[in-house]
Amino acid sequence: MRCMARPTKQGLEYFPLDTDIDQDEKVVVVVAKYGMAGFGILIRLMMEIYKKGYCCHWTEKEQYIFSMKVNQEMEFVNDVVQECIKWDFFDKTLFEKYGILTSEGFQKRYLLAVSRRKDIVIPPEHYLVKIDNDRNNSVNDDNNPDDEDKNTTKEIKRKESKRNKDIPVYEEIIGYLNQKAGKNFSHKSEANRKLINGRISEGRTLHHFKHVIDVKCEQWLEDPAMNEYLRPSTLFAQKNFENYVNQKSKVNKQKPSDPRDKEIDFQRWIQEGKDPETFDWGK
Repeated sequence: MRCMARPTKQGLEYFPLDTDIDQDEKVVVVVAKYGMAGFGILIRLMMEIYKKGYCCHWTEKEQYIFSMKVNQEMEFVNDVVQECIKWDFFDKTLFEKYGILTSEGFQKRYLLAVSRRKDIVIPPEHYLVKIDNDRNNSVNDDNNPDDEDKNTTKEIKRKESKRNKDIPVYEEIIGYLNQKAGKNFSHKSEANRKLINGRISEGRTLHHFKHVIDVKCEQWLEDPAMNEYLRPSTLFAQKNFENYVNQKSKVNKQKPSDPRDKEIDFQRWIQEGKDPETFDWGK
């Protein structure tokens, strides 16, 4: 009796995730606009892609299923996906032409992870990886595949960081401060970006930054002794920001609570390693 060959597995059981992924400029934009709920969706999308291989299809059916899995409205999920596409986290051309979520980075890491498998092929119409002659012989049977995967991730991250794009989140926050306070701070300043990244990594959003700017401009703009402190190094410093963000504006009424707040709290609860069954959803 002839044995049937076992089908080649396409997806991955695990993938590397940098501990500072929330500092990646493409990820910063998503977190700034959609908070930790957006960050959680981004990570789950990565899981879906690697589970299937190098991409995942994003039809209406997949959108409904994914939204159910993450317990979020489909409109909110798609907003996050579109933001990822906008800033090249996913390849825009392949999404518009074939309805798939992938990128050159996803494909590089996938091909390296499955380099020992046979019959793994990415269709030419989906293929994004540029040939790198310096790395043609970088993978062989004597190498540890885990180490190779980590090295590849670091190399890709290093190359991406060299692009030094002007991410709109910095431009919008610093621009808003300049407009409100009559200043001329640069959104390209590494010091300013570091402060903004630090607060975003704590779960703060554009609304929080603008609220702090509004509150302190109300208090300090007409005060000659305090006007000079309307600057990123003061407003966005960790200890100051925590205090300022809890101060109420005299002009703007407090915004109604976001119905997604509980979902964000739930994501943080899970990230802290707590039991999902014990989370208090309240009413």
